[in-house]
Amino acid sequence: MIHFKLLFKRLGIILLLFTICRLLFFLINGEFFTESGLFNWIFIFIHGIRFDISAIVYIHLPFILLHIIPLPQRNSSWYQLSLKYWFHIINAFIIFTNLADIIYFQYTFKRATADIFELIFLGNDFLHLWPQFFSDFWYLVLVYFVLIYRSIVMYRETETSLSNTISSNEKPLLKLLGFMFIILGSIVAGRGGLQLKPIGIINAGAYIDSQNIPLVLNTPFSLITTLGKNGLTELDYYPEDKLNEVYNPVFSPANDQDYMDSNRTNVVIIIMESFSSEYSGFFSENKKTYTPFLDSLAENALAFNTCFANGKKSIEGIPAVLGGLPSLMETPYITSAYAGNRILGIAGHLKKKGYSSSFYHGGNNGTMGFDSYVELSGFDNYFGRDEYNNDDDYDGKWGIFDEEFFQFCASSLETLKKPFVTCIVSLSSHHPYMVPEKYKDKFAEGSLDIHRSVQYADYSLRRFFKALSTTPWFSNTLFVITADHTAMSDNPHFKNIVGMYSIPMIFYHPGSNLEGLNSRVTQQSDIMPSILDYVGYDQNFIAYGTSVFDDAVKPAIAFNYLNGIYQLFEGPYVLQFDGEKSITLYNYKIDPLLENNLVLNEDEKRNAMETKIKGVIQSYNTRLMNNQMVVE
Repeated sequence: MIHFKLLFKRLGIILLLFTICRLLFFLINGEFFTESGLFNWIFIFIHGIRFDISAIVYIHLPFILLHIIPLPQRNSSWYQLSLKYWFHIINAFIIFTNLADIIYFQYTFKRATADIFELIFLGNDFLHLWPQFFSDFWYLVLVYFVLIYRSIVMYRETETSLSNTISSNEKPLLKLLGFMFIILGSIVAGRGGLQLKPIGIINAGAYIDSQNIPLVLNTPFSLITTLGKNGLTELDYYPEDKLNEVYNPVFSPANDQDYMDSNRTNVVIIIMESFSSEYSGFFSENKKTYTPFLDSLAENALAFNTCFANGKKSIEGIPAVLGGLPSLMETPYITSAYAGNRILGIAGHLKKKGYSSSFYHGGNNGTMGFDSYVELSGFDNYFGRDEYNNDDDYDGKWGIFDEEFFQFCASSLETLKKPFVTCIVSLSSHHPYMVPEKYKDKFAEGSLDIHRSVQYADYSLRRFFKALSTTPWFSNTLFVITADHTAMSDNPHFKNIVGMYSIPMIFYHPGSNLEGLNSRVTQQSDIMPSILDYVGYDQNFIAYGTSVFDDAVKPAIAFNYLNGIYQLFEGPYVLQFDGEKSITLYNYKIDPLLENNLVLNEDEKRNAMETKIKGVIQSYNTRLMNNQMVVE
């Protein structure tokens, strides 16, 4: 039975490493989690062991089998050496993914899933950025090697135990019983229990607040359980003939061609990297602002201060803004199994009405698949770092600094055939938050690393508008400004499930009557239908949003998806739905820190919102699975 004992000792080492990684995850990111009281934290850590054991069985199954299969070679030096190499190589991967996710979590608010591999190999940004990450987070690199060293030392101690206790007198019956026990135990442990289905990410939310799900999970488990599962599931919440009564993404505009012919308004969509509402004095009511120009523009535009991002990553935000298509699944749409579907975004629709179109992003060409997406969605031209063609302005990491690239965009817009629709995506307010050397003293440091680069990006935006203001077409242009997602926060409200999605949204048309601050619930996927409505588009189209100019939409809604949980915003309420049942309901206006869960108290509101989110999910899944995102 010595090999069985050795197996449990060695698996115990792995479980200890998982626990240490979870503790580090908590110590560094603890401000993002919501529990209070020692008992609750202990429960979360114990709850997490279930997922750790499942991941260990998945990853180390060959290691387990090689310990318990009664081969005569088990005691040989080469056999034990093979086990040792397996142990250390796999554990090096386990420790690396868990530690790397400590930092990645701060940008996505979830454990990394299998789509991370596609993002790494999508473009060459990873090759440019990994040295910077190692430099910035050197302390985790040090922890990594310390944990590797300790695992080697602990494993060596089990080898000493083996050499001192090997016996050939083990009873065959005990061997067989032990073998069967470990096989059955591994099956149960890998499945996470005796329930009908093996555990998945969604099960981490049992008995705890959904915001604490990442703390219960471990990264290897999240990676393994999402490999090859970027597809959707056909749902039957409602009969097909009733679904459109609950939620219908098909728009039938009341405009006509004559109106649109007389309203040849240019459109410029500006997506500011990581511009959380928190950084703006106008949108967050903070006394300190890091976006003075954006604030001044909002004061003279139609601005929405209850706007939510549809995701937590740029690769999720771009399709939502430009195509009314959020990523309501584990995988971003651009890297999903449905990326080859027929789609039509804002450029594709307006092209049918004579608009030219262009997309600008100063990053490395191919980054995050933007070039492929904008081509599929109907854009005529893509301008990236290659088209800018001057690496004197390259930041050395992501792409061209915002100020210079925005000026390039201003010059390029002059050459476009009118009317045009264009999208510009900034990048300097992204980690590592670089600011040109000449501006190191111009922008003051804030309480977060990102604050200086946000000020620089806002300054670049100011200079862009200054350059455009002298053009003859400026007054005939609708500018729509928003963010791709939120970023780091030092305010408790902006770390919860509401604040972590709060972004600005501005509709600015010089000399028009678009003005005022509006508290209507809005989202990124409202932008395309709003623009099409504003310019008078007269054809049917599909979008998972609504026009902000349509006052008949009452109440307006917004939605997003994270960690297996769907969220629906309606009026002052936010509902969380796990695909089967509602788990939380908060009135975030009177309860901004989300301390009072109303899910069991307000049945009517919960049921009404649950009906809507079910309709959104079923419609979304059905249309993507059946390639029905374009009106025939």
